[in-house]
Order: sequence, then C-alpha cells, then structure tokens
Amino acid sequence: MNRIIVFIIWVGLLIIATISPLWGEPSLFLNQVFNGSLDPSQWFIFTSLGIFPLYFLIFSFNEKQPLWRSLLYMFGMILGGFIVFPLEIINKHSANPLTRLQIILLALMDTVLMIMLIWAIIFGDWSVYIQSYQNDIFVNIMTWDFIAIVIVLFYKVISNSRIYFKTILKQE
Repeated sequence: MNRIIVFIIWVGLLIIATISPLWGEPSLFLNQVFNGSLDPSQWFIFTSLGIFPLYFLIFSFNEKQPLWRSLLYMFGMILGGFIVFPLEIINKHSANPLTRLQIILLALMDTVLMIMLIWAIIFGDWSVYIQSYQNDIFVNIMTWDFIAIVIVLFYKVISNSRIYFKTILKQE
C-alpha cells in the first residue's frame, strides 16, 4: 500500500473521530472501567487497545528502531492507534526475521486476544457496546482508534510476513 494512501486513511480516521457529535458530553466509560461494570464486548475493545501496541513494540525491537520510536510504540498502549499509525507511515527501514522468542510472544498475545474475543462474543451484549458508541465520546473515539490500529497492524504483518516468518518458512 502506498504511504500516501495510508496517510489519507489515517487523516480520515482522525477526522471521523474529531467530528463526533458527542463532543462536550461527559464520558461514563472510565467510571465503568474503574467500577468493574463493563460488558465483555466493551472490555474486549478497551483491553485490545492496550495489547495491540505490544505487537508493534516487539516488531520495533526486531527492526532495530531508534529508542524514541520504541518509546512511542509503548505510549501507543495509552494513546492507541492514532500514535502508531504515523510511525508506520514514516517507517523507512527493512524488517528482519523474527526470533523464536518474538514468535512465541506474538503467539501468546494472539492466544490471549482470541480467548478474549470468544469470551466477548459468547458473553457480551454488543447492543450495549453500540449504545455506548452512540452515547459516549470515549467509546466513540476508542472504536475508531481500534479500527486504526487493526488496519496498520494487518498492513505491517502482511507486507513483511515473508521476512518476519522466514525462520518458520524454512523449516517447513
């Protein structure tokens, strides 16, 4: 994918998040987080936004990124996809094959995310999430942030998959 297209997608997601009709209304979502009263569907999206930047952090160690970029990826656990997206747009280095430890960590994170997703699908009430999306600015922006980080993660993994998983592909 061309960097300009990726940049346009990022700007589009930022515009969607910033023109939300909910600006100015108080968010009750964080109160629900601290009270432990989240629906599993809400909990899945909220927790995934903290886990997804760890993927980028693992990739950044592999790609010998400057320390400041690795730190920004760590801040992605707080700020989400809106900070990770531009880091990937300006990414101008080649990937290296992943080490066994990195592959194991990625597989563990995949397993945790799949268990959380199954839990959210089975026990979650997605109508609660949709209602939160429509009525709470934090959930609204969090949803678009989730979409941004998933897009850039899939792009990064798919575009570098032959390099990242070179050691696995050789063994087969």
